[in-house]
Amino acid sequence: MTTIISEISKNYAKALVEKAAENNCFDLYSNQLCQISEIFENSKDLQVVISNSSISVNKKIEILDAIFKDKIDNRLLNFLKVLVEKNRFNEFNSIVECYSNMLDSKNSKKKVEIISPIELNFENKSNVLFKLEHKLNCEIVPTWTVDESIIAGLVYKFDDYVIDTSIRSKLKSFSKVINR
Repeated sequence: MTTIISEISKNYAKALVEKAAENNCFDLYSNQLCQISEIFENSKDLQVVISNSSISVNKKIEILDAIFKDKIDNRLLNFLKVLVEKNRFNEFNSIVECYSNMLDSKNSKKKVEIISPIELNFENKSNVLFKLEHKLNCEIVPTWTVDESIIAGLVYKFDDYVIDTSIRSKLKSFSKVINR
């Protein structure tokens, strides 16, 4: 779920957020960044070309123009070109994730992975979300995962935190105490 985000990615994402704020186009950038990510994810050839150091920067920029000109905001296209020129395109995915996290923070949203031992029904999910939103004082964007090995309870992962209320973690803690 989470990518390690470098300081470089944070700086580029911050610049994107500032540019989006100047032009009031947060959603446009979010949507287009997702489209760009999808194009790169679906084209291994494009990934190879952009990451190949033997291909000139000018050729890479021509390729970006051919693919994205008139399809994405010009400022965003220029941003992609800067990443190529500065040899930072390898940071693109983490920049996109960081941009998304910054927008969520700005909008009082938090992405949380919620792990349960069984698939939760709508009512249980609603109760968990209500309590979590009240506790964290923000809107929760959940990712629901099932992991039978936690036996019972829930595990919450967000930001740099893991809150583990599972029976598995309690059994591990108890085992450590016994084996001292």
